[in-house]
Amino acid sequence: MAAFLIIILRMFFVVTFGDKVKVSGIYDSGRITKRAAIYDRNDTLVATDLSTKSLYISSILVKNPADIARKVSSIFSDLSYKTVLRKIRRGKNSRNWILIKRNLTPNQVKATKNLKTAGLLFENDSVRVYPQKSITSHLVGYVDLDRKGLSGIERQYNKRLSKENKTVQLAMDVRVQDILNDELSLGLKEYNAKAAAGIVMDVTNGEILALSSLPDFDPNMQKQAGPGQRFNRVTNGSYELGSIFKVFTNAMAFDKGLIKIDDVYDVKKPIKQGRFTIKDDHPFKDKMSVGEIFAFSSNIGTVKIAKKIGIDNQKAFLKKIGLLKRIEVDFPGLGRPIYPRRWRDINLFTISYGHGIAITPLHIGMGVSAMINGGTLYKPSFLKLKKQPDGKRVIKKKTSDFIRLLMLKTVKEGTGRRSNIVGYEIGGKTGTAERAEYGGYNKKQTIASFVAAFPISKPKYLVYVVFDRTDHDFNTGGMVAAPVAGRIIK
Repeated sequence: MAAFLIIILRMFFVVTFGDKVKVSGIYDSGRITKRAAIYDRNDTLVATDLSTKSLYISSILVKNPADIARKVSSIFSDLSYKTVLRKIRRGKNSRNWILIKRNLTPNQVKATKNLKTAGLLFENDSVRVYPQKSITSHLVGYVDLDRKGLSGIERQYNKRLSKENKTVQLAMDVRVQDILNDELSLGLKEYNAKAAAGIVMDVTNGEILALSSLPDFDPNMQKQAGPGQRFNRVTNGSYELGSIFKVFTNAMAFDKGLIKIDDVYDVKKPIKQGRFTIKDDHPFKDKMSVGEIFAFSSNIGTVKIAKKIGIDNQKAFLKKIGLLKRIEVDFPGLGRPIYPRRWRDINLFTISYGHGIAITPLHIGMGVSAMINGGTLYKPSFLKLKKQPDGKRVIKKKTSDFIRLLMLKTVKEGTGRRSNIVGYEIGGKTGTAERAEYGGYNKKQTIASFVAAFPISKPKYLVYVVFDRTDHDFNTGGMVAAPVAGRIIK
């Protein structure tokens, strides 16, 4: 009699106060623990938990599964009558409490309560929400249904956010992130590109103020995103990025005292190496100074500088600035550089102007920052730094001054003129590379990019933008990427 009395009382409380009764054994101890929030550098919220309720059905109290299935499915557009009925019938044989739907909205909770049907039970739950939506998707990342980090910062600091319940403060500035995302989106439409990517960095310490990869997705609805939307082109995509590499070629040559800015080279004739012919797409004049070779992006002139550098020096320099390995930074899914195992003369030549080696845009941001900030290499940081980090000197200060002068000349006179904004000191370098496809190159498809820094006399910020496969009459870095970088800076 005592046992029956306890059962009757329990059933009474479940029916009468079902949404307030704790369902034992549904969650493990870590499943509903609070996950700490993520903020930008100015304490703007970018990820947080929101309290919700999940709907269960008591298999013991269900008398008419078809009736309950019909009523419940009428409230949730994503749950069919057959789906709910199948869940109830399967659950009756295996468990007391049957999960119907997690993370109900307040309106859905209210509508379900209004059914006033025995056996419906609510359990407290949480859902991860992203107030900034798609603009921060590739940097912040997202979680699964149980709020476990699957990508980005959410994955990298999953233990800290969940088990330790400690907040994370990013180096990202939401205002800068919004600008970068907005201008890349406009450029994507204007030049009808298949994809785009961009990064904004503080060259004085390596902080990443903004990172965007398009197409992107809304992490609040990440299940609807496809592989192309989830792919982070800044950190995970390795590409041949073209003439941006001339920054490194000139830096290593000047640092070793092999060139001066007024040295003149004959660039009239193409260079032949075996079955390969290296030429300039847009010849400027027959004889060019080092400054003109850089500003007008002469491949022939750059190869003649590379001959002075040599294979061993080129490999050693690129290794020293971290372009031959995966970047050592706390972020998941980092791309690995691709370069030839056997480094021959033809590799020396093509790598000098950015072909035959593939790296990520994050590598470019890190490497170019060191070339213009006075010569110090800093690891990129996705978190706001509390103190100035220890960097590694990789070039002389006068070499950095030289590179800044070349980048200023490029914007004032050369291929980067379309990035020039009146009233700003901008320096930059264009990059145009034929897209590597199926073991060869597609001459009709390019990766157009532009790296900029300002104020170039004493750089603080670096902006790097990349457009992949533009459908435009002029698909070069100077015509496509440079103006977008200029608008971001403005």
